[in-house]
Amino acid sequence: MLRPVILTAAALLAATLVPLPATASAVVAPTTIAAPSIEQAPVTVDSSNQSGWWRPLDSFGGTDYFAYNAPAATAGSHEVHIAARAANGTWRDGCLPAASGACVTYADDVGHNQPSIVLDGEGVIHAFVSMHGDGWRYYRGTRPGDVTSLSEASATLPDAGLGFTYPVTARGKDGDAYVMVRAHRDAAAVRDGRLYRFDTATHAWSRVAVIASGTNHSFYPDDLQVDAAGRVHVLWEWGPWPSTTHRHLGSYAVFDPADGSWRDVTGAALTVPLAPGAGNSVVYQPYEGDETITSTSRAVQTAKLAVSGDRLAGIAYRYLTAGSGSTFTGFDVRYASWDGAAWRRETVLARAEHAVDNSATIGVTRAGVVTRIYFVAEAGGCGGVRSQVVRAERSGTGPWAFSPLGDVRQGLQRLRAQSSANGTDLLYVTAPVIGALWRATVPRDGAPGAGGPFSEIADRLQANGVNVALNASVTVSSVLRAGTEGGKAVDGLCSDDSRWISAEGDTAPTITVSLTRAYPISEIRVRSGYSKAPVPATDVLRDFAVEAHTASGWQRVATITGNTAGTVRVPASVTAGQVRLAISDPSGNALDVARVYEIEVLSRG
Repeated sequence: MLRPVILTAAALLAATLVPLPATASAVVAPTTIAAPSIEQAPVTVDSSNQSGWWRPLDSFGGTDYFAYNAPAATAGSHEVHIAARAANGTWRDGCLPAASGACVTYADDVGHNQPSIVLDGEGVIHAFVSMHGDGWRYYRGTRPGDVTSLSEASATLPDAGLGFTYPVTARGKDGDAYVMVRAHRDAAAVRDGRLYRFDTATHAWSRVAVIASGTNHSFYPDDLQVDAAGRVHVLWEWGPWPSTTHRHLGSYAVFDPADGSWRDVTGAALTVPLAPGAGNSVVYQPYEGDETITSTSRAVQTAKLAVSGDRLAGIAYRYLTAGSGSTFTGFDVRYASWDGAAWRRETVLARAEHAVDNSATIGVTRAGVVTRIYFVAEAGGCGGVRSQVVRAERSGTGPWAFSPLGDVRQGLQRLRAQSSANGTDLLYVTAPVIGALWRATVPRDGAPGAGGPFSEIADRLQANGVNVALNASVTVSSVLRAGTEGGKAVDGLCSDDSRWISAEGDTAPTITVSLTRAYPISEIRVRSGYSKAPVPATDVLRDFAVEAHTASGWQRVATITGNTAGTVRVPASVTAGQVRLAISDPSGNALDVARVYEIEVLSRG
């Protein structure tokens, strides 16, 4: 007889918060791989310290700077800090000040309210923070390099009165500072992209240009890089309005501050603002398959630039290769480069070939002929319960080889990478679920393109089992509205627009996941709730049973009561072809509907 496990709310919360131990050994790889140096920063980051577009990292004069959201005293909010690590290894930390002198606080908003920084040629820190359609939130240092000297300076920026989101920064060859941002221009669903410059000669900001604009379209900044000639390489993607997490038309252009010109990848002149779909010389990733702007059958999500000398080397990006319904396979890692006549797009890592996904973050660097792409591989679908920073490397146009960076850890989510003058890569890596931030340096003194197959890393990540519920068939008792169907609970995504939500009035909702066959199940994970809830614990599933259909019929695996945790992990030892949630108390809020991000069924068989 299978005995059900009774889990209390306190036990569930404790189980959720205990970090998984770091794996003691790494995937065996050739000894010619350059050994990285990994150091945990002596700071604690907030759970909101995660984004795919940001630039929370910069280096100047031998010191590395790390901007991050830190926990605030009030739930659902954060402070903004900047930490500096000197060349001798000492750290210093400072928060951005409020008018009262205390640390300023802002509301949490994952994917929007994160900081980007840049140091200008005089060593002064510029910080753009926590903006999602808000007016400028900008702080500037009053003493070069001093993380404790920043003060609020939003009034010094142009275009006051607009709403801004996604600030991406860069330092010019002449020491000027740049920020690219999306601006909410008016009520006509125009979300255009703008570039601004801080002139170190006059200590004043000015608007360089409106880069791109389109009615019923949203501009999403991805990256800025400055080449050896001083030209600013600009990378962005378009999204439909209203916005979704799936975007289109990865786009690229170059600004030359010497003459104020804009050019495409061929060197031909461009007239800004550019419209969506400005042409093949601008769009490095066009539509594939369904060409409607609202389609999610193909989508770009976060991209970064690699610049070598005075030219573009390539663009690394995540790419959704199928729709989010029954054919969903997850995000590939791609690389696009210009071969002199057309864009050459490569699949570096095909998600469909492995039972692990990758987080919404990517980095890319180039030194000489060697390209490196950094990403975070995650096992078990969304959530990053077991995750690993991975480096894909190649020399010239050779094959990609993969190697792990550090250990498998709990909750690694986001990173940022940049190269120093000597080619060594500097990485910002954060695991917001456990409040951790790491500084990693990866030299280039090993054999170029060294590493192994990704399958070795995937096998290590799946030590706890493969999620056999991913894209399985689902039956539910009810659905709140279109877009909240049961299939959302097994699509590998954990965003607010990818949840099963039961209908109002369904006081005992059920969801049944039918696997492709009977599997030996080691663990069942249930992720529920709503990230924007004033009190997140009120929107998670409160009371429910986890049941499995075995050769003997339906059997209860666990009964959960009084739950307040977003993730419930239920150990199991059963062979079953179906898993069901029988929910007796959907949530603790007035709407009282079930909100389930994901059901993951782990199998070692």
